[in-house]
Amino acid sequence: MSLKNIAQAAGVSVSTVSRALQGSSRISEEKRREILEIARAQGYIDTRVRKATQAGLQSIVLAMPEAMLQASETNFTSWRILEKLRSECAGRGIRVDPVISPGDRLDPERVMAGIAGSDAEAIVVHFDENPALIGRLAEEPRPSVLLFGLDPSSRISSVGIGNTYSTVLGTQHLLDLGHRDILLLSWSGRFTIRRREAGFREALREQGIEPDESRILRLSGFAPDIAEREFGAWIAAQGGTLPVTAVLCLSDNIAIRAMQVLQAAGYRVPEDVSVMGFDDSFAGQMSSPPLTSIRPPLDDIAVTALEELELALRRPGSHLARRIELGCQISLRGSCAPPPA
Repeated sequence: MSLKNIAQAAGVSVSTVSRALQGSSRISEEKRREILEIARAQGYIDTRVRKATQAGLQSIVLAMPEAMLQASETNFTSWRILEKLRSECAGRGIRVDPVISPGDRLDPERVMAGIAGSDAEAIVVHFDENPALIGRLAEEPRPSVLLFGLDPSSRISSVGIGNTYSTVLGTQHLLDLGHRDILLLSWSGRFTIRRREAGFREALREQGIEPDESRILRLSGFAPDIAEREFGAWIAAQGGTLPVTAVLCLSDNIAIRAMQVLQAAGYRVPEDVSVMGFDDSFAGQMSSPPLTSIRPPLDDIAVTALEELELALRRPGSHLARRIELGCQISLRGSCAPPPA
């Protein structure tokens, strides 16, 4: 991907390639087109465009809860995104000024005080749907982006996944296998989780299935011990005959524990009940059986967030807040199969 490589492929000198790329009239139009085609094929022109439009982001404030600093079974997704953000900033030479809130939620006063004390060019906020915090970020003159979440009011940019479509995708896979009695294991919480529930209902409606509330079991939280206790109680209440042939869980840690609870109750996965997760975690890949899971593009979220900030810096005062939703895929493994005959 250099002038020398292009020159060798075109059978001309490096100076001729340089003149062609600069638009000089000292070479024929036919030869210029040939050189430009080679340069495009080798990716040289795309590289020059990226360098020319580089905003030169030098520093960010990163606001995040203290609970996200260590990887655990309940914050696999957030930790992975934040670790990618850290490594991407290190590779680009971007300074990170951390603002840490105790616990697992952001304190708006602490966050805004930390932002005020930093001269960083832009702000990255780990997902938080606190309207008070979002409102104050919207008034901040520096560009902000919400990481792995969304602002329902669209006042600040956000980068996450297509929560509705991703659950449509997972539900449709189970429907395609032949399942019609599917339970969604969810929990009461964030707006993004409600969007996933909406995707579940949408996929059922497309198949002519009425998505009544009996098809959704909302846990009081997403910790594995909560899933074990409350899903176990639901199974016990069925009197030995499950009314479903598949369980779609909105996180892998819930799905793994749900499989264990089903197996302890005497049900085989996937022969009796299929189980699907959401996250595509390493723990899910190593479970028994290996967990079929909806795979979000976690590494791309951090990179896209930095690109969104760079774009905002190139358009000072005129960049509109954007909601960027990246697509998901399904990692097919051994926990899902057609329903029993």
